[in-house]
Amino acid sequence: MPDHTPLTRQVDLRGIAGFAQALVAALRATPGVEVLAVLRAGVHATCPQCQLRLFGEDVLALAASQAPSPETSPKLHRLAQGFCGRQSCNGLFYEFTFDPVPGVDWESVLAQTEPADAGAATAAVTGPAVTPAGHTRKRTRQRVALGVAVIVVLLLVRHIMTGGTIPWVREPRRFTADPATMPKLGETNTAPPASSGTNAPRTFRAAPEPGRP
Repeated sequence: MPDHTPLTRQVDLRGIAGFAQALVAALRATPGVEVLAVLRAGVHATCPQCQLRLFGEDVLALAASQAPSPETSPKLHRLAQGFCGRQSCNGLFYEFTFDPVPGVDWESVLAQTEPADAGAATAAVTGPAVTPAGHTRKRTRQRVALGVAVIVVLLLVRHIMTGGTIPWVREPRRFTADPATMPKLGETNTAPPASSGTNAPRTFRAAPEPGRP
């Protein structure tokens, strides 16, 4: 009994053009297969981030030796450069789905697209693909960390400009009294009071202790 479960594969955008070329070459090497008809009937791909879809004709055009120009197809031109076909999307991979097609063994076809050193670790899987959300989470963490660093730097600059100190970095300001203005023990404050209309500093001297002349 044939297995009618679609196969799925996650393809990094940096290698999506090479994957399309290898896929088309493997189909052309399959006896009795019309490549375009098989691609139309059994192959489509989706960007999990923006939901942009690719169809069989797109895969065949992407496999061409000469990349499509931005005037002919901006979507395919971006894909050939290793970016999502949607300009506003920063997705990192596409999910390819291979539906059952009579006369086509997708497992055998996809095995021919594997790099020589990839082995079984990157073989096509049956059923729904597992989304590598780690890529998106990593990029989000980097952006959050950058934002926090900018905020910390701005707060630090504001703290310094308003006279704040930083331990081990900026020496705290120290204030000392002028010895000439300090009264001697037993002397009274005989200095005339400062005029109330000025901001001249006042000098205070210690009063004599009780019982002492």
